[in-house]
Amino acid sequence: MFALLQNHATGMPVLDAEAHFRRARRAHAYARVGRWLRRSPDCRHPRTLGNLAVSIGGWPHEQVVPLDAIVGTLEPTPHFDARFRPASEVVRGRWQRIALAHRRGDALPPVDLVKRPDGYYVLDGRHRVSVARALGYPDIGARVTGGRASI
Repeated sequence: MFALLQNHATGMPVLDAEAHFRRARRAHAYARVGRWLRRSPDCRHPRTLGNLAVSIGGWPHEQVVPLDAIVGTLEPTPHFDARFRPASEVVRGRWQRIALAHRRGDALPPVDLVKRPDGYYVLDGRHRVSVARALGYPDIGARVTGGRASI
């Protein structure tokens, strides 16, 4: 029942983008409370790849990547949680501009990812990944380094 309300659109893309951001921030807050109640290990932020990305070679190739396969980022970020939900109000402006572009049907550049055995790591495009997940997209266009070409 609530899924029907969640996908409701007003027909005004700016208001819809603001509503999507508020919904994503609430999802982050609910997840924090759930982790606290379950006393789960603290996995507040995405995994980081760190300096390993420097050693990855090969030419990037474009492909469609399932959003669930994206597990982390190159560098640590306090602005997103492990599921790429916005964990800070700092990202609001950029997040909403990307959501607005999605609502209007504007083309966005592919995200840059590094493929590792445990999943994909974001080099560029954390906001685009966050918005795509919040809007319920199953996958995203990406330029992937590593994987079949270099590992």
